[in-house]
Amino acid sequence: MPLITYHEFPSGAQKGGSIREDLQDFISNVSPQETPLLSRLRQVGVDAGFVEWQVDQLQDAAVNAMVEGAAFTDQSLVNPQRASNLVQTFYKSGSISDRSRSVAHAGMPDPLVYHTFKKFVELKRDIELALTRGTAVSGTAGTAAQLNGFLSVLTNITASSGTTLTEAVFNDILELVYHNGSVNPSEVYAGSRIKRTISGFNTKNTFTLDANAREQVLTTDVYASDFGTLRIFPHRQQLRSASVTETGNSWIVIDPEYFQTGWLQPVRREVLSRDGLRTPFQLSAELTLIYRNALAGGGMSDCVAYVK
Repeated sequence: MPLITYHEFPSGAQKGGSIREDLQDFISNVSPQETPLLSRLRQVGVDAGFVEWQVDQLQDAAVNAMVEGAAFTDQSLVNPQRASNLVQTFYKSGSISDRSRSVAHAGMPDPLVYHTFKKFVELKRDIELALTRGTAVSGTAGTAAQLNGFLSVLTNITASSGTTLTEAVFNDILELVYHNGSVNPSEVYAGSRIKRTISGFNTKNTFTLDANAREQVLTTDVYASDFGTLRIFPHRQQLRSASVTETGNSWIVIDPEYFQTGWLQPVRREVLSRDGLRTPFQLSAELTLIYRNALAGGGMSDCVAYVK
């Protein structure tokens, strides 16, 4: 009976015996890495774990007429109010054995460098999630402090379970932001369903396309509204339902001039003292979301997205 290669495979596996493995020299990772809010918001430094600032507003416009020669009247004065947010500590760590760093690896010349960068990307995604959906936790000796994110702090967030996001509803939110503050909302951060919904709005009635290009335009990245021109950014950390008809989707619209990330400690990478036959490392950052005025944005936190 001739020697058949397949007989070298144990239990029907496609490797084994004297056959060399063909392990390609790369590592594939398609997990999303985008952090549009963290990347786009202006960064400032802060000096404490509890950050405060003052917010003021004008009285509503009213009929203002006084008779000639009227005596002085003492009108009430309203002081600015304090707003605040908490600094949250973000942390990632790991350790690499000496042998792991000594042996040859496919796709990673140095496991310490590879895994440190991987944890750095994960840390950034955790920060993006907190900036979007974070809910304040004051923190104690045994409880970590957590910051308030956009969906928690924006005054004009409409939490309306079952409301379908139509173009009229979208513009209602923009109008609400317009009337509640002298701001210029210019950026929309939308989950995938919401992004598709906005791209399906009926304001685009006519296209002029080169037939030879064989292209079809199905997306809206810039939306010119009655209340300003908006850039639409897909955002993976927004709430997203699994079905087109289910509630749970979210989106926000902001004037970026009124929002910042406040950093008590920038992202720090540290290789720690060896505690055996391994090298520990850690990454950390401490920051909060500074919303100079909660009226400078809006959105929806529990709507139905429809896709045409």
